Amino acid sequence: MRFLSIVPGIVALFLSSAASAQAWEEYVNRDNFFQINMPGEPAMTEVPYKTVKGTDLKARIFTAAAAPGSITEGTYRVTVVDYSTVMGELPDAIEQARKAISAKGTVKYDGVNNLDGHREWRLTVETPTTRIVAGILLAANNRLYFTEGETPLNVPPAAQFQASLQILNNDGVRIRERTEIAAPANEVRPVGERANAEEASRVVAAISGSWRNPAGGTCEAAYFKSGERVKTQRMEEAIAGTVTNAGVTIPGHLIIVGPREGQFINPMSDRAIFLFDAHTNDRLNFVAIGAPAAGWPEVTLERCRS
Repeated sequence: MRFLSIVPGIVALFLSSAASAQAWEEYVNRDNFFQINMPGEPAMTEVPYKTVKGTDLKARIFTAAAAPGSITEGTYRVTVVDYSTVMGELPDAIEQARKAISAKGTVKYDGVNNLDGHREWRLTVETPTTRIVAGILLAANNRLYFTEGETPLNVPPAAQFQASLQILNNDGVRIRERTEIAAPANEVRPVGERANAEEASRVVAAISGSWRNPAGGTCEAAYFKSGERVKTQRMEEAIAGTVTNAGVTIPGHLIIVGPREGQFINPMSDRAIFLFDAHTNDRLNFVAIGAPAAGWPEVTLERCRS
């Protein structure tokens, strides 16, 4: 099981590396009804957008870049296309964007998911030098939104950017209702309470227990130990746990379902400290992205057997 496509966003993210540090900020665009985390104020360009049926629309592209050498180095884009005048073409909108993003490289992940109750198509595409993590959704305002975080292969994937997208209503309030515009009738998709419960159970089974660092670590002094099921400040399902490295122990909550799935957070500040990624062969990957673990090396852990 891989969580690469679903590792989520952070409300106010401060990331650092040995080379540099950069503050991420919430970018709110009321005119285009969205909010997202970005590494600074994005530049907006408007370009022609031709649908698969040949209709000429406009795409608004919002682009920001993170500093070279930072742990989030890369280019981050949000594209918004208003289909209000051609609602009959909505069934083709997600697939058209999916094909365009897929054509940029080798597809590593390609599947339907859930973002804030919206049916979302997610992609991970790799080129010889970069990785693109993308999300595509249709909102009730008849707009197509797709995000693309393109980063070098040697930095953590941009999933925290993709998953931070929020769709806003006319009053600027986040929309979290179930939204499945133009979805195939027979599609099985992870939207709803049952799907969330099943996902939480899968993640709990994948990460429970004690985990050692194979590079000299022991099970007695495990790098990661899971605890009891808890809820975060935002009432997200999580598992309490501790991460221990070089004599430093960090307690936190591992979020196991929802838009922020894949984050190990500080339960007091609600900020992310690590991203985690479970593998099917009893391996658990941790990437440090925030204080007090900023600068810690990425590790792949082994599950301890009793």
